[in-house]
Amino acid sequence: MSSYRSWEEREAEAKKTRAEAGLLEAQAAAASQSLVAGAAKTETDKLAEQVKQARLAKQLNAVQDDAADERRRRKADRREASLDKGETFKRLVTLIFILGLLASLPSLTMYFLGLRAEDGPDEPALYLLTLPFFLELLAFTSVKGTQWAVRKGFARWPFWIMTGLLAGFAGYINGSKGYEMFGTIAGLALAATSIVGPALVEVREFIEARTAGDNRDAAQRAADKAKARQKHAEDKKLQQQDTERRAMFPKEYEAYRRILASVPAGSMGRDEAWKEAGAAVRFPDVYDRMQALISLPGSASRTEAFAAAWQDLYGARLGVTANVLHRRLSAEAEVADVLAMAEMTPERVAVEKLLDDLFPTWSGGEEGPTGAVPAKGPQGPSRTPGALGGIGNRTSGRSPRTDATEPLKTEDIERAKKLRAAVPAAQFSTPAVAKLLGRSKVYARRVRDAVESEQS
Repeated sequence: MSSYRSWEEREAEAKKTRAEAGLLEAQAAAASQSLVAGAAKTETDKLAEQVKQARLAKQLNAVQDDAADERRRRKADRREASLDKGETFKRLVTLIFILGLLASLPSLTMYFLGLRAEDGPDEPALYLLTLPFFLELLAFTSVKGTQWAVRKGFARWPFWIMTGLLAGFAGYINGSKGYEMFGTIAGLALAATSIVGPALVEVREFIEARTAGDNRDAAQRAADKAKARQKHAEDKKLQQQDTERRAMFPKEYEAYRRILASVPAGSMGRDEAWKEAGAAVRFPDVYDRMQALISLPGSASRTEAFAAAWQDLYGARLGVTANVLHRRLSAEAEVADVLAMAEMTPERVAVEKLLDDLFPTWSGGEEGPTGAVPAKGPQGPSRTPGALGGIGNRTSGRSPRTDATEPLKTEDIERAKKLRAAVPAAQFSTPAVAKLLGRSKVYARRVRDAVESEQS
């Protein structure tokens, strides 16, 4: 068989080979890229896992720290509660009581066994062997009796007396025996074994009785003590104030105590009661009327009742009486007189006369004979003429005041005399005369002065 192939066949075979080679190369590249991508993904997964592990480790550490803090807090709370309840003190007191009992019994036993009957054999007094246990049991019973009395609310002093007597008796025996055998220090120590234990137990029971039902902690008790001290200081200041008030104002203080006793507790303050007491002493009639008003059903407040009582008795608003009103009107009249006198000074009279000579047509002062304001001239007169400074600016239509120089009418003087006789001297003022006569204050002052001169 011939192996000859044409050029076209060989070229086709070559193309096929090249295509297969390219395919294999592409597959190899794809496989290589897949390996690279897989390696990258693996590395990313490793990093993610590491981050996750680190986060979990951090959370675990936080949880462990919180748990440790919680354990420390609970431990501190237990320690604080133990200190607050005095558990360590109580356990130590119990231990001291037991050790004292164990130390006291041998000494008491040796003491009683060492006793000898007179004219008897030299043998231990075995029939006295139970006495030490009896004495210590009595002391323990009295201590327990104190506990029972505390819980039942009974008096504790009988058990205190019994505990003191029994512990003192046992302490005396132990002390004398220890002093006889070992000296002073040993005697005192043995005496303490019988006395200190029961005494500490009584102290413990006393503290428990005082703090029974008290659920406050140390901070709360300290705050309450500070508040109590502050209140005590304030109460002391108030007591000192009451003492000073009683010494300096005895009548007001008596009324003050009476007022506080007559009202519901806490309904009136101290200062308000003291102010009312002063009013009661100074105005007893008004205060009695106020008491009558507030005793009626549906009455107003004490302040409103006092104002109403004042109105009933004096006919004016609170604080005003007839004398007060009279003094006020008199003062106002005196002020008006001073102003009227200041209105017509000698210098102004001289100026008015000069103006009368210079301007004969001037019909009067600024007020005129009846107090009317004259009309202004056509040239616009000065608004505030001085003593002589406004002469050149005055209009020729003005004339000097006639009420300052005109003769006084007899009928005006007679009418003023009647007013002088009808009213008090303080009310016979220039404004009153001016109102009576219907004239200016300048003319009225001249009439009043004439009447006053005749009266004097």
